[in-house]
Amino acid sequence: MGSKNCPETPRQKMIGMMYLVLTAMLALNVSADVLEAFTKVQQSLSSAIIGFERKNSETYNEIEMAYSLNENKVGATRDKALKIKDKTLELSKFIDSLKVKMVKIVDGPDGDVDNIKARDNLDVGGQIMLVEGQGKELKKRLSEYRDLVVSYINPKDSILRATIEHSLNTDNPPAHDGEFKSWESAQFESTPLAGVVTMLTMYQVSILTSESDVLRYLVASVDAESFKFNKLEALIIPDSKYVLTGDQFKARIMLAAVDTTLKPAIIANGRQVKYDGLFGIYTEPATKVGIHKIRGVINYISSSGQTLPRTFETEYEVADPAVVISPTKMNVFYLGVDNPVSIAVPGMSADLLQPEISNGEIIKQGNDYVVRPKNVGKASVSVYAQIGNTRKLLQNQEFRVKAVPDPVAKIANQKEGKIARNKLLAAGKLTVELENFDFDMKFQILSFTLSTLVDGYVRDADTKGDGFSEDQKRLIRDLKRNQPLFVEQIMVQGPDGTRRKLSSISFKIE
Repeated sequence: MGSKNCPETPRQKMIGMMYLVLTAMLALNVSADVLEAFTKVQQSLSSAIIGFERKNSETYNEIEMAYSLNENKVGATRDKALKIKDKTLELSKFIDSLKVKMVKIVDGPDGDVDNIKARDNLDVGGQIMLVEGQGKELKKRLSEYRDLVVSYINPKDSILRATIEHSLNTDNPPAHDGEFKSWESAQFESTPLAGVVTMLTMYQVSILTSESDVLRYLVASVDAESFKFNKLEALIIPDSKYVLTGDQFKARIMLAAVDTTLKPAIIANGRQVKYDGLFGIYTEPATKVGIHKIRGVINYISSSGQTLPRTFETEYEVADPAVVISPTKMNVFYLGVDNPVSIAVPGMSADLLQPEISNGEIIKQGNDYVVRPKNVGKASVSVYAQIGNTRKLLQNQEFRVKAVPDPVAKIANQKEGKIARNKLLAAGKLTVELENFDFDMKFQILSFTLSTLVDGYVRDADTKGDGFSEDQKRLIRDLKRNQPLFVEQIMVQGPDGTRRKLSSISFKIE
């Protein structure tokens, strides 16, 4: 195998260029612009780490699947891969611990590597990496890791070996003007914290890049058939397990990973299933209500001619479209009121339902809904359901929309008839209430007038609010037996802010 199997990728070239830029930046005076540049490079490298971790995880999955199909052929490669995986994780965690330790020293216990406050600190890098010797420890671990991964590469593949050795190089730099510096001194001495953290992240990227290169190299060294799939399991994907009468049940039947060069034979409920290159498409008319099961097998023929059967089983439900739309309180909607409504379709999840109303709005609250109509008249509630990729109307129901009736005015819980002066004075106010109405609505009394007849003349007294004014109390005290008392000009305000004038009430003094 030649080294051309693992050429340098554009991402790796970019990382190499960033390494050169970072090294040049470290030679400059520490300015705000340089510190900000470190931060941006750090963010870019962190993003690269996520990408490599995802990519390498997929490669490990490929190796595990190949091992499950052919342990003898893939066992040695899998052992190497697992050793690389453990060493990569161990080394990356060690570098993370160094970054966290330095940031917390200068920024305190709440220090955040992704948001360093003391980015220009020139001491902590030397303290940890040189004085405390963590730089030597890092050099030792990087060297051991480099030697491990290079040992898995054939000496003939010199370009890949050289690439990894250069990426993880820990040699001491050449002496300059007779001055010798160790590798750790050259990397971390008198370097701002932002630069130290970025340099450590750069090495994490180099580790993951090397891991990726060696894993792909190991994968390529095994027979291709062992790595054809990252998962070999039968999979059936129905568009929906809930089907309405008159519709069709539809499902995709596939292998979890597909080889488009080979065509598996799919049998479902005794019938050959059409295969389109990616999926087996199974359809069955929904003519009978109830639970229906599908059983079958996928016969995959490997490139060696071996048949690999995988069985599958699933079920779906066919039901008539039965929708229940019921107002919680009564069979009409009222203006200015939150009208509670329950909407349910037996056997169907509430998350699939999409109700709409023609007059006003319908709002989901918890497991139920609230209807707020806009105008008196009628309101039509339509219930849709998202079934697979189709939005289907299940039912439409019409409701009457009425205004809330006027409340009835009362004094001492009486709205007419004979009443004693003492009882009037003891009550002290006018009240209003909705009679025979299921909603608990409160109306506010804004004003009202008390009046009576004295010697053929009208005597009256006004008030604001619901309580008797002093003038009204004097009027009540002067009332004689059998003298009438009228409560007029009653103005109230509902919870929706609208004002109403109520009908007058009258009494006769006992």
